[in-house]
Amino acid sequence: MSTGQQLRLAKEEIARIERFLPVMRRVLTMLRMEIREYRERIAELEDRWQVLEGEWQEVREHPFALSIEAGISAEVVTRPESLVGVDIDTVVAVNTHSRTDPVLSTATALTAAIESLALDHVDVAETLAVERRNFRRLQDAEEEFVLLINGSEQVRLPPLYEQLARLERALDEENGMAAAVARILRDRSQIVPTEAEELEQWRLFA
Repeated sequence: MSTGQQLRLAKEEIARIERFLPVMRRVLTMLRMEIREYRERIAELEDRWQVLEGEWQEVREHPFALSIEAGISAEVVTRPESLVGVDIDTVVAVNTHSRTDPVLSTATALTAAIESLALDHVDVAETLAVERRNFRRLQDAEEEFVLLINGSEQVRLPPLYEQLARLERALDEENGMAAAVARILRDRSQIVPTEAEELEQWRLFA
């Protein structure tokens, strides 16, 4: 591969990286905005869960509390989505069910309140688990983008810049050498041979 071809390839690679760096930075900015919103959302869910957890601790000593808790099941319905290129699961609904005997759970206002609290407790816990997974995925994507940007700026571009400068110097030297040879050939073509030189050339051809 000629020096000129190598120079062209180096320029194309540098241009490609420099063209995509601003795009990656914009995506990283949007990703960090989403991460900030998710952090706030999770903080709200955690606060709500802490309240419910505190309330549950107050009633779990009730004779029927553990039975009601054991009878709670939940089905989390999610919808796959892409958030700034990251695959997440959006919670559509958390369908909580109680397998506790209705006679037991509605026997008194207290047992009915315990069952309602248990259902809310599970609902928030399941939603929080999904949102935490989404949050981790967004954080992983952020880390990958940072590594990609830093790798491009600090690892890939500097050697390419050095290669470009080296190839430009080599091409200048080649062009200078070619110009010098062309000048010598041009100067030689303008020299008129003497009669003795012409006779010598004819003798060599004879």
